[in-house]
Amino acid sequence: MVEDKDIIMELDIRSSAGSYGMPRQISVIVVGCGGNGGHVIPQLMRYNRTLLERLREAPRPGHRRHTGGGTDIELTLIDADVVEPKNLIRQNFIAPDIGKNKASVLAERYGRAFGLEVGAIEEYIDHERAYNLIMRSQSTAIVVLGCVDNNFTRKAIHTAILENTGSRYMNPQHVFWIDVANEQFDGQLCIGYRSQTMVNSGYGTQRDRIGTSDYWISMASLARDNCNGLSTARRGCSFPMPFITEIYPTMLENAEDFDPNDPSCAENAADVEQAISTNVLSASLMFSAYCQVMACLTDRMLDEEEIERRPRANLIHFGHGGRFATTFNTPENLAKVYVGEEAEF
Repeated sequence: MVEDKDIIMELDIRSSAGSYGMPRQISVIVVGCGGNGGHVIPQLMRYNRTLLERLREAPRPGHRRHTGGGTDIELTLIDADVVEPKNLIRQNFIAPDIGKNKASVLAERYGRAFGLEVGAIEEYIDHERAYNLIMRSQSTAIVVLGCVDNNFTRKAIHTAILENTGSRYMNPQHVFWIDVANEQFDGQLCIGYRSQTMVNSGYGTQRDRIGTSDYWISMASLARDNCNGLSTARRGCSFPMPFITEIYPTMLENAEDFDPNDPSCAENAADVEQAISTNVLSASLMFSAYCQVMACLTDRMLDEEEIERRPRANLIHFGHGGRFATTFNTPENLAKVYVGEEAEF
């Protein structure tokens, strides 16, 4: 039996895949540039520009040397939709954008504003495109921001990362998938993570062991034994964080109900009424999660006082009136996802 069930597993990617080096390139992929994506994209670009400047500046006297001078951040926006008059109400577009592709409009406007090169893909994402963008990418780390209103796209991302046929090997060492979804006044945000060692069958057991209680009991013991009684796991603990489709597997079951190439389905999804403030709140929470993820990937390049807090929770439910419910990264909570309610501690 493991005590101290409130131990929070604080993710540190440096032990994953046996890699202690910093990413040479981080690819950030935003899927969906509408109500949520359109509001978060300007903040991503502002942050990326600032982060790159901090990584490449000379170290201040008395501070350790930055090692991120060769790191690059590649940003790609994906959306097949064009801006319509009704989008001007709650999405981040203006009248001159009407009739233009959403991804291209935002890539050009904010890329120019912040002096960044931004890619735009004017098509819907399917399994093949998701696989090529994520699993076959030459980047060391991938951060996918899912701002979509359908499970068809979520299944494409899920399948590309976890259920690709043939070899389970993935080129990137680290893959984060931040997903946000909301209705009129409520929503949820999920931060999921996999490392190469968790996916690549050549490394052996972790992919299979995460579905057993013993694995999470050992993780709890490791955290407790190495943090001197503190409630946070020691730096260097590596563990998976479940994707939204693992927490809610029914998303995969009804994914075929939506076909992005069917205009009627796309219109029905886009017409779900949402409050403007809900979209802004969703985007703000996603941006905060993005900052935490980037801290995982770059913290050794920066001074300790500049480090953002790493993800200590992987699921947040939110709503108007300040209603929040958070699921922390404790071994118990994670085991319930991967093992089920029968998980023993």
